[in-house]
Amino acid sequence: MDMKLRHNGFDMSEAIDLHARDRFYAALDQHATQVRAIGVTLRDENGPRGGIDKSCHVYIDLACHHVPVIIKKQHDDIYLAITEAAETVKRTIGRLVNKAKRHR
Repeated sequence: MDMKLRHNGFDMSEAIDLHARDRFYAALDQHATQVRAIGVTLRDENGPRGGIDKSCHVYIDLACHHVPVIIKKQHDDIYLAITEAAETVKRTIGRLVNKAKRHR
């Protein structure tokens, strides 16, 4: 599974990078053979003004699904935005992969 992690609007720390990789690899582990690529972009939308502006955009290319899966979560804490996005990814990918298996 190829994962590209990008950031925009803040300095990426090693801790944030590790948190994101751990969460998404764990979320997709069960269906890793179906995942061709995953792109994660972390953003601080408002910069120093603050607010609920930390976002995690996820783009997933699945072998068993014709269109990419796109998920976006926002929170005031980048770690929670990543965690919520990973939880949504796990549920969504699991549902799509199981649906594809039933239709074979």
